[in-house]
Amino acid sequence: MRKTLFRWALRLIGPALFVLFLMRTDVNAIVASLRDVQWLPVAISLGLMPFFIIVKAWRWRIILLELGLQPPSVWTLSRIYTVGLFLGGTTPGQSGDFVKALYLRNTERKMPSLLFSIFVERLCDVAAMAVMAFIGISALATSLDAQSRITVQATTTIVAIAIFVMLPVLLIRRSRDYVFLIGRKVLPQRFRQRYDGITQQFYALDVGFSPAVRLVVATMGSALSTAIRIWLLFVAMNVGRVTLSAILGATGQISLLQALPISVSGIGIRDAVLVGLLRTYAYPDAYALALSGLFLLINVQHIIVGFLFSLRYPIPSEGTVSDA
Repeated sequence: MRKTLFRWALRLIGPALFVLFLMRTDVNAIVASLRDVQWLPVAISLGLMPFFIIVKAWRWRIILLELGLQPPSVWTLSRIYTVGLFLGGTTPGQSGDFVKALYLRNTERKMPSLLFSIFVERLCDVAAMAVMAFIGISALATSLDAQSRITVQATTTIVAIAIFVMLPVLLIRRSRDYVFLIGRKVLPQRFRQRYDGITQQFYALDVGFSPAVRLVVATMGSALSTAIRIWLLFVAMNVGRVTLSAILGATGQISLLQALPISVSGIGIRDAVLVGLLRTYAYPDAYALALSGLFLLINVQHIIVGFLFSLRYPIPSEGTVSDA
């Protein structure tokens, strides 16, 4: 009972933040901000959804191939991924996204391996979004004095590069085993058994150099498609003082925080990031909440389209997934 209450308390953090911001902001100012929105960039952002899904599906297929799971075509995976957007968008921490493994299970493709493929895909997204988040931190350092600015920008750049490099290192077995061995040596003895259980999940993943490059390229393409869609929303809001690097940073921060089980569809969490960002550039909170509403349009689009796809393509019984 206590665990259930605790989980629900966590999920209410985002909505509670949203209510707090809404109570402290003039609703009429939010409505006025939305009236001034340029809707063409919003329409283009929504129209880029198919490209976003295809790139994600292509990357997932590469991971499945490297796990020896004989995946279906990119088009089939795109349909499944679309359903995953609906399931992920309506569950805390996007945990429902893992249900898309049910679409691929059969005698050759076991659930543990399929779930692990989704975990690896999430790992790629986390790496890309973390890099973008650190880029944003570097961008916000412009208000500091020269010495502090150089220190912050140098540190965030080094961390961003390290995260970017760690992605292929973890994908290629030889380098990954070396990193895991170092990690095991520095861990206290009481944690090593659990650590070994986690690292053994990676054993089946042995990505060659060429597939690793394709995975990195696909991850960059996925991050780029997300960044372009979000940048178009900032264009629609006419917040020209916000720099591109700051927008990239906010995109990364929102994506990372939405993966935590503290909200549903990013409500409240997204608002907190945008309020902090736009305050830095002297925009009122009403602009941030209006912009958050545009972000919500993308989430709602994913949920509606994904729901319609889930009706057209319900979860099949084991082994009956079409590879067309």
